[in-house]
Amino acid sequence: MVQIKVSNSFLSQVKWDDSNGCAFSINNQADIWRINIRSNSSLIQSLSTLQTRDELVKAGRFLHRHDSDRFIISRGAIKLIMGRYLNCKPALIEIKTGENKKPYIKDSPLFYNLSHSGDWIILAVSDSAIGIDTEMVSSTFGFSDVINEYFSPEESRFINEEKSTERFFMLWTRKEALAKATGKGLDDDLKFIPSLDGQHYLKGNILSSSNNWTINSFLLDNNYFASAATSDKTGDLGFWETDLAHKNFAFF
Repeated sequence: MVQIKVSNSFLSQVKWDDSNGCAFSINNQADIWRINIRSNSSLIQSLSTLQTRDELVKAGRFLHRHDSDRFIISRGAIKLIMGRYLNCKPALIEIKTGENKKPYIKDSPLFYNLSHSGDWIILAVSDSAIGIDTEMVSSTFGFSDVINEYFSPEESRFINEEKSTERFFMLWTRKEALAKATGKGLDDDLKFIPSLDGQHYLKGNILSSSNNWTINSFLLDNNYFASAATSDKTGDLGFWETDLAHKNFAFF
């Protein structure tokens, strides 16, 4: 039975750089992009021109305007940003769904993953499998109801020691990011995905993976935790601030 290593850590110092500094070239590293929904809401009409007919139909099915706007901005961000990496017109970027509903770009050598919560969207790009998750820290969320189901006894003790809400969401994003990176999805094995700081070893069949993984957690802003799961062969993470109206993403 293959044994794999999972290494977890928290990045206390993260600087979100302007997109002017991005080379839009991936070579054994990963780029993390944060997109604020409210700041880009004025672009809804323009971003809609990048959507396929099926995407516009899906956007129209949401009951709330915020959810529809988030979907259009998310899809627009994927196409604009991935278009720069792939040197392709954004409208020609085709988003497909693979095994376990994991999205991918048709005919692309790059991998991406996306998450959203509250006013934020976060997009991760790499040349190997990657998973990203973000959660808004909510003191009203009844996480005590799910601790026993999704966390080990050691993890539960860590959460309950102090700063329980913050610790819950940090560990949760780690589990979900790794599940998304491997395409495993959320299921009964989530409890066995290690999320405490440090190095952990587990059987590869739990994640349907033979790779070793590194999970880096960080603050998306003061009220949001995020985690990125990458292959242990992936090098540095770049962190980028995204204004979709910037000249780097001009398309209209």
